[in-house]
Amino acid sequence: MDFKAISSLRLYLVLKIEGTYQRLTGKGVIPKKYFRSFLPKNPVILEAGAHKGSDTVELAKMWPEGTIHAFEPVPDLFKKLVKKTRNYDNVVCYQLALGNATGPDTMYISTGASDGSSSLLPPKKHLEIYPTIYFDDKIQVSIVTLDEWADKNNIKTVDFLWLDLQGMELKVLQSGCTILKTVKAIYSEVSSIEGYEHQNLYSELQDWLEKEGFHVEREAVENGEGNVFFLRNREN
Repeated sequence: MDFKAISSLRLYLVLKIEGTYQRLTGKGVIPKKYFRSFLPKNPVILEAGAHKGSDTVELAKMWPEGTIHAFEPVPDLFKKLVKKTRNYDNVVCYQLALGNATGPDTMYISTGASDGSSSLLPPKKHLEIYPTIYFDDKIQVSIVTLDEWADKNNIKTVDFLWLDLQGMELKVLQSGCTILKTVKAIYSEVSSIEGYEHQNLYSELQDWLEKEGFHVEREAVENGEGNVFFLRNREN
């Protein structure tokens, strides 16, 4: 009997049941079904860093009465996002990056082992931690602040922010203080490592959000990286 194989299978099943799959990078995730009890049946969801649309489709299926605003600035990925979500009427796609200003900006494009690590910030320790992910290309993309996007599109309320912005999370939130007042919950990628130049670390993000009336409801962080679910305090 291969006890090692059985132990590995047990570990896999535990992770599958709990929904805490680990990405190849070692970052933890929180299962989407966990968020259901915190949101209305028809939430307005903003997903920044939609990539090819896998999470977008899951969100659209989970909340068919809601609206998902999906942002992806990289042209090739945006085309795949649009194609993947074309049958979902509750998804709106934007070929934009959220940032701390509005206008053109440079995006550092990731290739190699991952095409999902592109950022408006130059890579730093990311190059050492993930040496098989490269940043040889740069492109110009259009960026917009949260508040300017909401104002331009007449968005009065956003219930849930889903942020996968490769170090830009806090900068983006600080650009959207008006719409942030309507937000009930935030699911954000975090890092305690300066993977990108001038990125804000997890502790900074947490401190700022606590001042804005949020608390950490649940976290999945390993080796200094992962994802955290922030929930607005009831009294706010």
